[in-house]
Formats: sequence, C-alpha cells, structure tokens
Amino acid sequence: MDLSARSQLVETLIPIIRKAGKAALRLQHDGLAVMTKEDGSPVTTADLASNEILRAGCQALFPDIAVISEEDSPAMGTGKSTNDTFFLIDPLDGTKEFMNGREEFAVNVALVESGRASVGLIYAPACDRLFFSHGPGRAFERTAGRRRNLPYRPPAGRQLNALISRSHCDPQTLALLKILQPCKVREMGSSLKFALVAAAEADVYLRLGPTMAWDRAAGQAIVEAAGGVVLQADGSPLRYGPDRNVKVDGFFATRTPQLAERVIAAIRTLESGSAVAFPQ
Repeated sequence: MDLSARSQLVETLIPIIRKAGKAALRLQHDGLAVMTKEDGSPVTTADLASNEILRAGCQALFPDIAVISEEDSPAMGTGKSTNDTFFLIDPLDGTKEFMNGREEFAVNVALVESGRASVGLIYAPACDRLFFSHGPGRAFERTAGRRRNLPYRPPAGRQLNALISRSHCDPQTLALLKILQPCKVREMGSSLKFALVAAAEADVYLRLGPTMAWDRAAGQAIVEAAGGVVLQADGSPLRYGPDRNVKVDGFFATRTPQLAERVIAAIRTLESGSAVAFPQ
C-alpha cells in the first residue's frame, strides 16, 4: 500500500476509532460490568463494545483486510491472508486504569504490512486526543479540530523525561531507570506513553516486561513516523505476524535515535553488571 492509500485509510478509520472510544467512555461510569478472561486478565463491557464497533467498521470498509483483535480470534478475519496485511487492534488499552476511573486509556488500531506496523491510530477519549500516522514524517495529532504535525519542539535543556507503566512495572525497568538518572519519571497507563514520546512531551518509554502485539503496534508506527525509535530490549527490530500468542519480553521507545543509543548502552551496562536478569 502506498502513502496515498495509507492516508486515505487513516482518514476513513478516524470516525470509527472515535466512535469506539466514545462508546467506551460512556460506559466507564455507567453500569460497567467486569469479567475475567482465561488468562486471568480483566475484560469489561466497554472493551467488548469498542471491539464490536472497530471490527464491524474495519470489515465493512476494508473487507479484504483481516482483523486481529485482543478480544477475539484472528479466525474471524475475512479476505486477505493475515500473513501479508492485517489490522491489529486493542479496543481498550489500559483496562485497569479505565476500571479505576482514570483517563489513561486508549483505543489502538494498527495496519501491519509484511511484518511492519505501517499505520497507527491511538485515540484517548477521556482527553479527546487523537494521534495517527501513515508513513515516515507523517505523524499527527488531531485535537479540538486542529491537526498538528508530530513531534512538537521540546523545551531546551529539559531533563530526560521517562515514562513507565503504572500497572505493569518490573524490576528490570526500575534497574534501568537508575542507570539513566538523572531523569524525571512518570507512571502512566496505556499506549498514551507511545503518543507522548511521538509528540516529544516525553523522551523515552521503557517496558522491559512482556507485552502483546496489540499493545505496541499502533504506538510503534506513530513513534517511528515522528522520527523516533522502537526496539526490543536487545536492540533488534520489532516485527509482527498473525500469531496472537507471541509475546515480546521487553522493548523501549525513544523520540530520537540518539536517545535509543543511550538506552541500549544502559541496558548493556545492566546486563554486564547487574543481578537483575534480562529476557533473552
């Protein structure tokens, strides 16, 4: 798919992701029901409502592109083989923050082509911030009717700003933060951490614990389109395939390649001298 086609795809998906996000937001304080999935993680009626809107919209508008969602089976996709091109969606990223009444939740939609996340959309309905991308140098935020290019210009001389998971922090990440000091650390839920790195509102997002593809794909597409870097903890690229059970044991996102080199150097320092075991 060329840049023009990706741009058109994004514009077509924007009303769908907004509709899904607003449906979830309405349910946050209005009779929300919570269930437990087979893996022990929570799922709410808002997850399912958002998923239904996204899946139906993607299949109606792009019937030849299969859909893989956190909340259902990839076998439900139609048309083209998931080995080539498919949508990867997380209908409600940050479910725990959502259940606790926080604003740090988002809806993620990515287009994967030949193993790469080529398009990304992240919508945070509680703060009505929409981030999206469709290729290198083509990352944007559309909020309050305004469309702005990403990244924004960070303040000169700003101390390193690091984002970590509020609900899923791990010993490896905490150890890495010590190496990266001095830095300002902020805990936050959901893929919004990717979006803030892409916008240069933060410098680095560290997550050295396990994650699933739908946690990362949309955010990776947006960060990379904004000129940033997203890599596995060992410095290798992140790739995507149709197997929904594949986890990645650690990644990081930075707003510049130079910051990525700094993080990789810090990880190597820990690997060579720390008792904290890193995933291999």
